[in-house]
Amino acid sequence: MRTEGTGQASVSPSGRHTEAPESQPTTFQVSEIPQQGAAQGEAAPVSLDNYHLSPELVPLLSAPDPTSGIRTFRTRTYVELEDGATVLLGRDAEQNYRARLSTELIASGPRLEQVEDSLLWRRAPQLVEPDSSDSPQTITLHSLSDDESSEASAPKRQRTTSPAQSEAAVQSPAVFRRDWAFEPTLTRPHFITVNDVHYKVMTRMQARDYPITYIQPPSHPAYDFDVLEAILRHTPDEQPRAVIRVPPDNHWEIDARLPFEKPLTAYVRDVFPEVTTVTLENIARKQFELVNSSTYADAAGLTALRQIFHSWQQGTPSPHPQWSDPLLMLPTLPTSSGVTSTSRAIELPFPSTTGTLSRLDFDPMRFRRQWDFFLSTYSTVDFKRFMAGLLSRNGYTVMGPNNFNSFPALVFRRAGHDYLFFMSLHRTRIPKLSLPTHTNPNTTGINLETQVGDAAAQAVKDAHAANKIIWLKGGSQILPGYADTVFIIRDDNARL
Repeated sequence: MRTEGTGQASVSPSGRHTEAPESQPTTFQVSEIPQQGAAQGEAAPVSLDNYHLSPELVPLLSAPDPTSGIRTFRTRTYVELEDGATVLLGRDAEQNYRARLSTELIASGPRLEQVEDSLLWRRAPQLVEPDSSDSPQTITLHSLSDDESSEASAPKRQRTTSPAQSEAAVQSPAVFRRDWAFEPTLTRPHFITVNDVHYKVMTRMQARDYPITYIQPPSHPAYDFDVLEAILRHTPDEQPRAVIRVPPDNHWEIDARLPFEKPLTAYVRDVFPEVTTVTLENIARKQFELVNSSTYADAAGLTALRQIFHSWQQGTPSPHPQWSDPLLMLPTLPTSSGVTSTSRAIELPFPSTTGTLSRLDFDPMRFRRQWDFFLSTYSTVDFKRFMAGLLSRNGYTVMGPNNFNSFPALVFRRAGHDYLFFMSLHRTRIPKLSLPTHTNPNTTGINLETQVGDAAAQAVKDAHAANKIIWLKGGSQILPGYADTVFIIRDDNARL
């Protein structure tokens, strides 16, 4: 368009707009842009599928509020949509209801509204700005300084990704952002200098000494499990970066590699593909707290996690077996008195308990064919074969089960450490396991050799003598109101 003033705007070969030297504002007449042309540049609406709550967590929510339909769990609120899905509900900066990710403080998902005369909710219709292009518009151009022009033209990096990518490896190359530099002050005493640039060191009070150090963006707080998991899921290039000393002068250099290629839960899913979603997070959280000896990360803990994940991927012995196998992380559940003076029982934690690793649960929907067959048979031999198959698919090596039908049990190992597991098998439809009144299996004629075979029995005796035996119980649990599950607990009641 030609201007009505005496000066003209031009475009340089580099693509930047320049302005005529005359300082007075330049006026343009703006013509209407057809509706179709504008629509072609609009972004596709965000799908609500990315915000759906896992179906196995829905039973944990309260009953819907009789007026709003809102359901709660602890401090969070949820609503059921017209299509039957459930989403986390939040408010944006303008206090509009929106779908919210669990990692957000301010909701950024699609706007939601309650369906009239219903407890269900739906996506709110998008508001369309009124078209006011019928009348001419006047635009005034002003010159920008070089700094302002560069800032305005720089593309903004997208900071979030879909939750559906939470277990996918990060595909983009590692890029270190140099804007992590800061000027040291009295309020930030922990820093190191790399090539004359100062960086904030990831640390915490009473942090353990460790030769590998990590730096972090100056605006980041201490990293607990939820914060680090959210960063690895949404903005992985902002995770702490390793800094190492390079001989002979021991100067600091920033490791070009990303410490973690995916979220912590994704590493666990690769190795234990059939655990439930709740167990998946409980394993990752417990592992994080064990390696860091705290709920917050330090350099020693992050390095230990990297070593564990590397041993998982390479199939090599783990330098930290007590942190790499979830069966070694399980607490010992107490045995209580039963309904009679001689009976005993173990109370089972509920399978949907989050935040603590008190049991392992495997999702039958991930091995549906084997589960359907298991439900159709009450053979003890089939029971042992079913559990042996599940353990094998999740990385354990099971010593061949025998064909005896009394007191089913399995003996198995896992590559990476020298502990041996003995697990007796049970079926239950109540939240407890009733145990035999006797404590010595040899007095009943059902000795160890009869239960697991000669080779497995000898392995158990040798491991027991070396203090390398872990006693477990496992099997199926079918409870009303809860999803069916295959569980494993630790009780440490010796079978010898």
